[in-house]
Amino acid sequence: MKKIKSLFTPKKLVIWICIILLIFTLPTINKPAMSETQAIVTMLCIDKEEEKIKAVVTVLSPGQDKQAKYEVFSATGDTLASTVDSIALAIGKEMGFAQCEIMAIGEKLSEDNIMKTLDYMTRTKKVGKNAILTYFEGDIEEFAKSITMLAMEKSLKLEKIINFDKEYILAEDSNIESFYKGFFSDISIGIMPKVELTSEQKGNAIEVSSSGSSSSSSGSSGGSSSSNEGSSGSSDKKYIVTNGSTIVFKQGKKYYELSPSDVQKVNLFTNSSDKGTIIVEGVTDHIYDDAKVVVDILEKNSKIKVSFDGDTPVYSADVELIVFIDEVVQESPTDKFLVRNQDFFTEALIEKLKEKVLSSMNEAVNLIKEQNMDVLDIYKNFSRKQYKKFTEYLERVGMENYLQGVRFDFNVEINNEY
Repeated sequence: MKKIKSLFTPKKLVIWICIILLIFTLPTINKPAMSETQAIVTMLCIDKEEEKIKAVVTVLSPGQDKQAKYEVFSATGDTLASTVDSIALAIGKEMGFAQCEIMAIGEKLSEDNIMKTLDYMTRTKKVGKNAILTYFEGDIEEFAKSITMLAMEKSLKLEKIINFDKEYILAEDSNIESFYKGFFSDISIGIMPKVELTSEQKGNAIEVSSSGSSSSSSGSSGGSSSSNEGSSGSSDKKYIVTNGSTIVFKQGKKYYELSPSDVQKVNLFTNSSDKGTIIVEGVTDHIYDDAKVVVDILEKNSKIKVSFDGDTPVYSADVELIVFIDEVVQESPTDKFLVRNQDFFTEALIEKLKEKVLSSMNEAVNLIKEQNMDVLDIYKNFSRKQYKKFTEYLERVGMENYLQGVRFDFNVEINNEY
């Protein structure tokens, strides 16, 4: 016993701790740094090129000056697995997708079932379920370079822009997890925001340098190429546009494109976004004279109820908007607008706002019925809350026709910020 105690005196305990630390650290001393063996992928773009799969990745790498830099690499192959392997060979590093924040799906790929692609990336490459999915039409390599330049030149990241826009009723976002849930639901509906790259400034465009003038490409084995950001030598301009356009997928394939106006109307039913703008015209009363009034939505609260009136399913939406009068435009301004204690939130304005919101909601319903796409979660609401009666209803009308027999009831309340 005394011999055992003598092995663990304070001085010898320090020696034992040092020995243990050496045992665990010695095997890693000669190992290269992770940055030398792994490429950190921040964005992945995938499309089809003829009959092959094309993948483009944006890689974050430490520079010689200890400043991180972005590089763009691309490759084509018969399968996504071989394409990703070709990029890894070109980089000379293992691909790390854990930090991938954006997955962009190209137009040609979206004509097929994109779930095969998503399954491969999430199951074998461990892309996070919170990675944002976006849809892009055009050359995905040019798109990746432009998004990379946006991050380098303006310190703006596409995922931050999309996450900001989703608060507004003009935008919608989708990540891998929500797309999976939509695909495996009974109606198999999923959505993605659309991002455009244009040569003309329009809408809420963000200017970036031309990708062709700010990078150089070099070929490598496996049909892959890399692009390293350099200095721009041209005045060509490109613009990134995220105006709220949204692509609806059915059964994993592109089905319909919702315009920004369509998205705004649909999102009146949801609580996922609660800001926006409403413009009404022809407001006339004791204050306004055929005025155009712009109001900002400060808060939106939508309550959805489902029930049955006999055999008819009823989808009820109560929408409350809290708004602020932002701008008034009329031909002949009067001194009434100078009166500070004047109540500009008049009954005539409220009625015009209600008419506009109700009209928008009805147009949204007509659209989903015409296109037979349940982007309002009608099926989910009824199957959860009225399962038995809704099942009987589906047996009578069939899955393809269930939207046509639903009755929609709306109630809209408009209040000012006070």
